[in-house]
Amino acid sequence: MINLKQHKEKIIGAVISLIFIGLIFWNIDFSQLINTFKIFDYKVLLIFVPVYTISLYIRGFRWKTLLCSDSKLSVKEAFFAFTACNTLNSYLPARAGDFWRAYHIGHKYNESKMKILGSVILERIIDGISVLMILLFAVLTYFKHQWVLNITYIAAAIFIGSLCVFFFIFKFNKIDAFFGWLSNIALFHRFEPLFLKLAEHLNKFMEGFQALNNPKCFFTAFLTSCIAWGIECYLTYIIICSFGQNYGFSIAFFVISFLALSTIIPSSSIFVGPYQYAYILALGIYHIEKSNALGIAFIHQITIMLTITLITIIYFLSTNTSIGEIKEEIEKNDSKNTGSSQS
Repeated sequence: MINLKQHKEKIIGAVISLIFIGLIFWNIDFSQLINTFKIFDYKVLLIFVPVYTISLYIRGFRWKTLLCSDSKLSVKEAFFAFTACNTLNSYLPARAGDFWRAYHIGHKYNESKMKILGSVILERIIDGISVLMILLFAVLTYFKHQWVLNITYIAAAIFIGSLCVFFFIFKFNKIDAFFGWLSNIALFHRFEPLFLKLAEHLNKFMEGFQALNNPKCFFTAFLTSCIAWGIECYLTYIIICSFGQNYGFSIAFFVISFLALSTIIPSSSIFVGPYQYAYILALGIYHIEKSNALGIAFIHQITIMLTITLITIIYFLSTNTSIGEIKEEIEKNDSKNTGSSQS
């Protein structure tokens, strides 16, 4: 019998994907969708794939920067691990790739896995703030309708709010004091060993946010994040133009912003549903038909997926990493003992 609790992330993701798929294919013109693929200029991929790979390398450099000078991690290894992480996140539920990256790099370089995970979370927050700036710029320069403003407000609350929360926790670290206070309450005396363990893991996790205390590391990471997202905007723009849709560069800002935010929504593998619907919403601002938008979204996504999947396969083959080892590393992070290993 299927254990529903064990598969609840997959079930929730599948249901959400089905809802979005229903919205996508409602009243769609399939003949127009097929014609969209016919007009695509496939030569643009000769530019897209290598430039996108460069943007991934820049993101690898950014992640190493967030670890400041403490990590033995090379930029090359950071690039491969980051790309493999994104590939696993695309195919597996519950951001499994992020936990795999923390365990894999922590184990390989004998560093705290919780610290590595903290740096991954900080990286995601910086990504979110970069995307928020892109969206805000697009709204101010082109489209100020209320529903887009609402999306902007939500994104600001999530990413700026998260950064502020983690900054104050890091800067005024009261983790030990908080759990010590809990332990002194008579009702919770018996949980003192658990509280001590939790405090230890949370302190290690917050070590991953050390860049917040190092302006050079943080702003270098933020600058490289902006560069990487700028490259993605350019690549999105040339993909859209290759379908004969010649609009201003602002179209790429909306697409990238909506796509990035869509990945927060739980879904089935490769973000089926939310990703395509985000593309349709973004291009709908420019009155591009749903069928055309879906065709563009498909080519854009499949190109990215093939690129990162190929890089990931090369990485795993070059390091003699088997599928069994990857599965084992993910399962260890899914267990209740995640993060119990020390650096």
